[in-house]
Amino acid sequence: MDWFKKININIFLLQIVFSIFLFFLYSGFNYEILYFENFSWFLKPSITNDIETYWISWEFFRNTDYLQFPLLLNPNYGEGLNVSIYHTDAIPLAAFVFRFFSEILPENFQYLGSWSLLSFFLMSFFSYKILNLFIQNKTICFVSSIFFLIAPPFIDRVFLQQAVSSHWLILASIYFYYSNDIKYKSWNLLLIISILINGYLAMMVFAIFTANIFLLHFKTQSSQFFKKFFLSLALMSFVSYTTGLFSIGKGIKEGGFDLYGMSILGFLNPSSPTGFYSIIFDNLLSSSVLFVKEVEGFAFLGLGVLLLIVFILLKFRSKTSDLLNSKIHSPILLVAILLFIYSLSNNIFLLGNVDFLGSERIFSYNVPEFLEPIVKVFRASGRFSWLLFYLIYIFTFVRFSEFFNPRKALTILCILFLVQVGDNYRIIRIFNNELKSTPIHSQALEKIKLKDPIWQTIGTDYEKVNIYPLINKPRDYTRMAFFASTEGLSTNFGYFSRINHTIKERLNNEMYMDFNNGDFPEKTFYVIQDDDLWKALLISYDKNISSVFIGEIDGYKLLIPGFNK
Repeated sequence: MDWFKKININIFLLQIVFSIFLFFLYSGFNYEILYFENFSWFLKPSITNDIETYWISWEFFRNTDYLQFPLLLNPNYGEGLNVSIYHTDAIPLAAFVFRFFSEILPENFQYLGSWSLLSFFLMSFFSYKILNLFIQNKTICFVSSIFFLIAPPFIDRVFLQQAVSSHWLILASIYFYYSNDIKYKSWNLLLIISILINGYLAMMVFAIFTANIFLLHFKTQSSQFFKKFFLSLALMSFVSYTTGLFSIGKGIKEGGFDLYGMSILGFLNPSSPTGFYSIIFDNLLSSSVLFVKEVEGFAFLGLGVLLLIVFILLKFRSKTSDLLNSKIHSPILLVAILLFIYSLSNNIFLLGNVDFLGSERIFSYNVPEFLEPIVKVFRASGRFSWLLFYLIYIFTFVRFSEFFNPRKALTILCILFLVQVGDNYRIIRIFNNELKSTPIHSQALEKIKLKDPIWQTIGTDYEKVNIYPLINKPRDYTRMAFFASTEGLSTNFGYFSRINHTIKERLNNEMYMDFNNGDFPEKTFYVIQDDDLWKALLISYDKNISSVFIGEIDGYKLLIPGFNK
């Protein structure tokens, strides 16, 4: 029985309601994270402090020129490093749109909480659209779609890494793949949107688009689809270049491909950077032995979905080969498998970072030279398991709906949904504690502000603050960066996903020469985080030299040329 159809329930409104409910369930019903002026929840470093730089970088970007090139360059945050808003993962699309309204937006405006809520809804929307292509019963479709909202790899990041947690982009592209009425222009729009949100997700969307191109070619035997492929590739490259994705040059290539992979049995691994995602598995298996944390390769299916798979396998106990007769088309499945192989990296583990036998890894290989540019750009290879993850979800719910009558299927789905939520209750509690325990906005503002009255004078008289040595994510950089953004100063520092190390070393050398020569740029002061240099500077610039102030204020060791305290 299709209850929704019978009583004419508006599915769209239900999606909104359940998205909001699950958003608040996992956030501890903390509606304050939706307040545009509330950044207090960013200042909790116990899980991750990535979100701090998303907001800080936006505070600098909102004051950039509209007609600059590249369009998303963020020149005053990490001045000289040529970084863009891409390189802080601050959701470039949202930053670009909101910048046009910067003058009327409140001070310390943040859009990250709202983006998390939007992601919940879009996960529900596109998962339902996909399932409804294969499942006629709308009630079953809707209940099944809710599982996507609590998919562990999505939940694990949705409050912490808003850009890369936009998994609805993957679902949207899967829907485009299976739908027969999606036009080429819609694909291009999705490709542009994805590249303006996150590069990893954009590559997954492009991979699914490629699978779609090949599928259409096989159906029609027309070469026009390959022309469309290259045109779309050119479009993505153009958008990436003009908006600043490649602004850091060779800095976009970073090492670490061998460190951020997926394990072979990663879909069964409930251990993530956030915490242990399963109460049941935690009781059955030792997390210290078998489940070592995976940073980027976390893709646990969830206990409820695993039990659904067991139901399916039991139905196939005498005809397992029928699994191959699914509605999963071969091009997208092939792409998903290839991406999964890539997600394993060149260091292969069975489960987590140790296998069942206790060895460190079961296999490793040297990356071929021609692949090195790719693996350096897309070093967090474990993320590429997500396409296969969501195809497993789709396959599971579609096949399950075929084996049971609607009433029985709905009962089982509701029970297993509660099992899925209950089994990851520990994560709900972690997020609840983190987000509910944040100070109120006024307290957070007071916490992050520099206290000494001297800062008011410095903010008026100076235009730039440099940290030496320049590194990616200097210690205690947040307060100084917030001060700089508030006062309209530029910085040579920040926290970036990628950085051009050649430029960084050149800037460090230039600053060191300035210290030696005593010849400093105008209206620039320095934060010294090198203890040996600080001792040398204390000797070189004594208190009798009126042209240079050197001393410690609010925990920062400062050298301020042309300043008298």
